[in-house]
Amino acid sequence: MKTIQLLVACTLLGAASANAQIAMPDPTLPGGSMETAVRILTASDFMVDRFIKRWIRTHYPGWDAEPHEIQEFGSERYAVVYITSASNPGRRVYFRLVSSQHDDDTGGAFPLP
Repeated sequence: MKTIQLLVACTLLGAASANAQIAMPDPTLPGGSMETAVRILTASDFMVDRFIKRWIRTHYPGWDAEPHEIQEFGSERYAVVYITSASNPGRRVYFRLVSSQHDDDTGGAFPLP
């Protein structure tokens, strides 16, 4: 009897943790890290802001985004946006800023949509 109760308890605990794992955002999604950053061809800061807002509305509907923050890592520039949702934990979305189509594409593997 104790074995059955232990088995039921472990199954319920496993099911509860599985639901929590499903709700977590996938870090391998486009923009989830610097390695998977969404590439933006920069024309002006205004256009970068518009692109980021449109991209987040499309890929994360219902999420709220803070203004982007520009960060430089070596010769690469990134716009980093922190997004939040009522039912999900907050996360950062990375956008790699390039100045021409011919820039070395070592940062982001996801081109403009």
